[in-house]
Amino acid sequence: MFRAKLYLDLQTDCVLSEVTNRWNKSFTVNHEEVVDDDHIEFVIDAGEEVEEFVAAFEASEQVPEVERVDESHIRLTKRSCGALPIIRRNHGMMQWWDRVSGTQRTFDIVVFRRADLRNIVAELREIGSVELAQLTPYQGSESILSERQAEVVTLALENGYYEWPREADAETLADHLGIAHSTFLEHLRKAESRLLRSALDGGGHHGGVQSGGESSGAGGPETEAD
Repeated sequence: MFRAKLYLDLQTDCVLSEVTNRWNKSFTVNHEEVVDDDHIEFVIDAGEEVEEFVAAFEASEQVPEVERVDESHIRLTKRSCGALPIIRRNHGMMQWWDRVSGTQRTFDIVVFRRADLRNIVAELREIGSVELAQLTPYQGSESILSERQAEVVTLALENGYYEWPREADAETLADHLGIAHSTFLEHLRKAESRLLRSALDGGGHHGGVQSGGESSGAGGPETEAD
């Protein structure tokens, strides 16, 4: 398991880039979900510019749905610029929240395998310039999982459960192990939670690795962006 920080300079048209450039403001992005092959849904913190942002999103052809959630937050569904689906279909998991600032994006992600990270980087380069600013191998992930949790996660990975679209559903995988569907999901969610919490706590960290393979510090620009 690895924790990676990627910097992307997006080269495709995106309303998020237009809005942050127009008001010279970055914002956080939360609760991101891939709706289908073309759209993503998420919540942003627009701060004091919430009314202006809502108006800009409503006027954009890229945004079919906009909803103001409270004084500063907006939930919207927009046509994907490509980055989040790339990360998700290659088994990447976003960590809590990220930010958008102009065309700049920063992705702080967790992946289970180096091959997944290589695929993410290769596909992101099709929509912009990308830098692997930091790669932290996570050591000892097996020890924090029970034998059954490790078995469930391994089976899910090997059978394409984390692919987009999924190549296997939870019920089929549960049948393979001879356990109930609900039991399989409980083991899987507990395993994912333990792995993510351990990564966020910084357990087993070693020096970062740049895209060229050399050790580095945090590296990259200071401003984080989704």
